[in-house]
Amino acid sequence: MKTFELSKRMNKNGRRKFTMVLHEIFPDDCIDEVNERGTMFNRNGITWIREYCDRAKDTIKDMSLRAEFLDDDRTELCGHGDTGVEDGLPIFENADILGHFTNGYIDTIKDENGDEHIVMMADGYIDEMCHKNYVAKLEADIANGNPPFGSVEIYRTEDNDGIVYKYGYKREGRIPSEFIYSGYALLGVTPADDQARIVELNIHNKEECVMTEAEIKNLVEQTVNEISNHTAEINECKHDCETKINEANAEKDAAINEKNEAIANSEQIQTALDDCRAELSEAYKKIESLYAEINVLNEELGKAKAKERIGELNDAIARFSDEQREYAKDEIESFKADPVNSEINTIVDKILREIGNKAIENAEKEAEIVAEQNAANNKDIDIFSGVASAVTVVAEDTNIF
Repeated sequence: MKTFELSKRMNKNGRRKFTMVLHEIFPDDCIDEVNERGTMFNRNGITWIREYCDRAKDTIKDMSLRAEFLDDDRTELCGHGDTGVEDGLPIFENADILGHFTNGYIDTIKDENGDEHIVMMADGYIDEMCHKNYVAKLEADIANGNPPFGSVEIYRTEDNDGIVYKYGYKREGRIPSEFIYSGYALLGVTPADDQARIVELNIHNKEECVMTEAEIKNLVEQTVNEISNHTAEINECKHDCETKINEANAEKDAAINEKNEAIANSEQIQTALDDCRAELSEAYKKIESLYAEINVLNEELGKAKAKERIGELNDAIARFSDEQREYAKDEIESFKADPVNSEINTIVDKILREIGNKAIENAEKEAEIVAEQNAANNKDIDIFSGVASAVTVVAEDTNIF
């Protein structure tokens, strides 16, 4: 797979253009409709399907390219830089914004083995004026055939309380169907998608210089005049340079002798360097382990929240009979499938509403029966029969419910 391509110039505003793969898109026939899940998925368990990705690709425009750095020089990458969730919004206070995306599109690429992959591509730019050190490191990594991997981030749409999955949330094989692309992080740890990486980046810091023939001639004449007017200064400078060269040679010889002594201790230096590399490797392993623990804890927290919410629902509808609960059967099933992002009040309100409707319906039926009975009784009344004595009738409050 082509991972990097040099451009001929850099924009005057310091923006370095790039093209990258956000994630791989899996074929439609990997959907198992019987078991309601995808049979192909990335390390995070997501099955990306073209129809839904194509629908969301316009949200890639203007999203941020982020990085979490481990060092003060801001060259060594770590993770997403997330610091938690506030009011349902993910927070990335440990991340730096490297640049932004300009557009997204679906394309087909080939990997190192010649196998084709359908992927979500994106173009954008890095602000080199803010991240000069990292751009230099990025150029070196790509030149060595080791471009960074990354991980795309998605979020809910405005019309939904959470990301919508085709068959609901599943640990493996879940299919996002309604979502937006919210960001992308370059990673120094194991990514979720092997195809997610930078594939093109503008380079070449030098601006092209174009001069007219007259400008070149004028510049040459000015240079010749300046040289002619400063011949004495040039000769004096030459003498000073020779003196400094001799002094520099003496210092060089002394430095060579000093370096020779240092070479004798090179084995100790190499040992110390190997120890540093081993410590750095262990630090990366520890970071990956911590991220794995965080994922496990987040999963357990999700299960606990789901169980708690189901318990709250059961408490809220415990006062209703089985027949009354049937009024909101579909809503209850939907709540159990996604308890964290569903509302209990919606279910309770529907049950109460249906109970009221049922009561009104029964009252109307009873009133109709009473009217029919009164009509039947009035047919048998004899208008010539004796008149009953007046009896005071006290009306009692009657509740048809």
